[in-house]
Amino acid sequence: MPLPLFISFEGGEGSGKTSLAENISVRLRDSEYKVILIHEPGTTPLGIHLRDLLKREPWSDHTVSIGAELFLFSASRAELVTKVIKPVFDQKQQIVLLADRYADSTVAYQGFGRKLPIAQIDAINDLATQGIIPHHTFLLDLPPEEGLKRTGSPQISLPLEFDDGLAIVEPRIDEDGTRRFENESLEFHERVRAGYHKLVEMQP
Repeated sequence: MPLPLFISFEGGEGSGKTSLAENISVRLRDSEYKVILIHEPGTTPLGIHLRDLLKREPWSDHTVSIGAELFLFSASRAELVTKVIKPVFDQKQQIVLLADRYADSTVAYQGFGRKLPIAQIDAINDLATQGIIPHHTFLLDLPPEEGLKRTGSPQISLPLEFDDGLAIVEPRIDEDGTRRFENESLEFHERVRAGYHKLVEMQP
């Protein structure tokens, strides 16, 4: 396959995109491909620092505002593109880039979920990505109720059903102990999913 190759994975909370990206990364490396696995926000030192701010619970005294959230995600992405993604393309490196979220997440979460103006988000994304978009994007689509069950979100109190009876899923906690988006309302996650569906219609 032609390299560099840039693939992104998108989806709501609990959709399984992170696990899929990690599994594909392992398989490709086993096949002797060079792979860079990207997480948003994260990967760069700045991105990791911003992740701590962006993942804080909505009721925390230190949580960021919705407007700041948009710009912090974009700042993390701009740093990622400048320091990691663009050099791969500029130098025509023989690398597969796998992104656990990219610009489409901002449209879905901040645009549809937070109801911020889509046109403004598109303009900010263009600046942050420097026009670099994935060759392929895979959307892992899952009803929000199912995804939130997987994460153990407090928005879904029903237990998951297993072959050996009922069991409550342990909450998925980020490394810094925060769950900002998983604690959002079910309605918020339904808007995010609708946003992803709209993106599929616009960019088949």
